[in-house]
Amino acid sequence: MMANNALEQYNGISDKPMNLVLFNFAIEHLLRIARIIRQPNGHCLLVGVGGSGRQSLTKLASKIPDYDVFQIEIKKVYRMQEWREDIKILMKGVGGKGMPTSFLFTDNSIKEEAFLEDINNILNTGEVPNIFTAEDKVELADMVRQASKEENRCPGGTPAEFFAYFVERCKKYLHIVLCFSPIGDALRKRILNFPSLVNCTTIDWFSEWPADALQNVAESFLADVPMDDEVKLNCTEMVQIFHTITSETSAKFLRDLKRHYYVTPTSYLELITTFKTLLNEKRTHVTQQKDRYKNGYETLITTEQKVGQMREYLEDLQPKLVVKAEEVGQQTGIVEKEASEAEVVA
Repeated sequence: MMANNALEQYNGISDKPMNLVLFNFAIEHLLRIARIIRQPNGHCLLVGVGGSGRQSLTKLASKIPDYDVFQIEIKKVYRMQEWREDIKILMKGVGGKGMPTSFLFTDNSIKEEAFLEDINNILNTGEVPNIFTAEDKVELADMVRQASKEENRCPGGTPAEFFAYFVERCKKYLHIVLCFSPIGDALRKRILNFPSLVNCTTIDWFSEWPADALQNVAESFLADVPMDDEVKLNCTEMVQIFHTITSETSAKFLRDLKRHYYVTPTSYLELITTFKTLLNEKRTHVTQQKDRYKNGYETLITTEQKVGQMREYLEDLQPKLVVKAEEVGQQTGIVEKEASEAEVVA
């Protein structure tokens, strides 16, 4: 219930609402993430394939204690300078303003491997060495001055004390959530190069969705599709069978040919979405054909009725036409007779 309420609140204020199905598997991961980031200096490493719900659950877990979520925006030109500016903005908000924040960082955001070195330093020491200039440190001292007085810190009032207090607040309020994929050798190499990614984080593995998760997701995505309950149940079972068979076939493919084919939750969601799209297209096509046949049938019936009415009208008009024809014949005879007389006179 708490998770559903948090999801409703998040969707109510967010410009990008999340369509999540909170089955037991997802709630377990949600609680793990929420427990980790509620701890001071709590960071987590979420390992799983794309579409497993790592980012969505992190945003939802951050909403429960009302934390901010910070995520860099990768642009066409995004290098070390832009990265450092974003990190400074993040740390000023966390350490300077004291805002508890979850820093959501994915492997798709790694434009340069040097980004991970800064992440490694933040995890290890709470700061990035030499990222702040002397002017920046003066600004940071002004930002934390009032908070330090309230907590009876920085008795000497020196810039070094204020900056140390700032770093301490960063350690307390900043929670880094790394969302990495286990596919390939990239994760292994990065952990070897930057050991704090493992040593200073709590690892949560996102494995394959269990059967009840597949069931709940299919029921949720097909809930708005108008069909009989029995048919909907069969469709739900159908997409599950397709996904399960594909997973089993990919495992056999790996055993026989030593090649990986990854069946991800995203594949399952795309399967359901494709099924809904094709079903809607076929229903639209059938409805159009039905309406075309119905309109053609109604046109034929209407035309037949009009033809019948015209036939009756002609039949009723036939005696009058005979009389008129006789009158015309008589008039024609009179005209011819008068014309002959006129010629004789002339």
